[in-house]
Amino acid sequence: MKIYFDGCSWTWGSELENNEEERYPKLICDHLGAEEINFSMCGGSNDRIVRNLLVENDIEKYDVAFIQMTYSARTEYLKVARWEEDKWTRVSVRKRFENWLREDSEKDYSLLGDKEYYDTALSKFDSERKKLVADDITKFWRYYYTRVANIKYFQTKEKIHLETIRNTCKAKGVPLVLSTINTYSNLDFDYVMKVKKVTSAPKGHPNKLGHQIIANDLLKHYENLL
Repeated sequence: MKIYFDGCSWTWGSELENNEEERYPKLICDHLGAEEINFSMCGGSNDRIVRNLLVENDIEKYDVAFIQMTYSARTEYLKVARWEEDKWTRVSVRKRFENWLREDSEKDYSLLGDKEYYDTALSKFDSERKKLVADDITKFWRYYYTRVANIKYFQTKEKIHLETIRNTCKAKGVPLVLSTINTYSNLDFDYVMKVKKVTSAPKGHPNKLGHQIIANDLLKHYENLL
């Protein structure tokens, strides 16, 4: 039995001491005696999840799918490099971006940006060049998030992603448990992942106990599919 997993840092197991052994996908697979195939990425977007499902992988090779959608404001783009291989690049915003949309917080606004550039690509530039490139990137994404995007825009994208994932798995005959960590969503997910004080790691991801609870809850939803 092979199980398809995708999501963001919650599915990857961020902040766990041993993420590959303690994260909820591993616990689910141990319970079912299945093989875990995990495509999750920290800071990943719903765009990436759908791309993985439709373009990068063949979902028909799997017996069941557990897919965790993430914050709707995240996205990605294909960075075309002259001397390097083209690379899908994540655009990651603060996890409480939905709050910023409602409150217009300058603190969150100032942190919007292309995470891959800041963390990786810019490291090879000198400080002056790095600042110029970073300023251009920041201006672009500030324009995107303040002039192009809004709450309705992201809610619409989220619904498109949800329906695409569900309908693809249904069409391919693969049972699906579809969850999210976006507690602001009003869509009909199978499960909404949350953490409380006792189940939260320092940076807000589920701790070991949190992953155990998530695994148990998702298994109940899976059993309802049988």
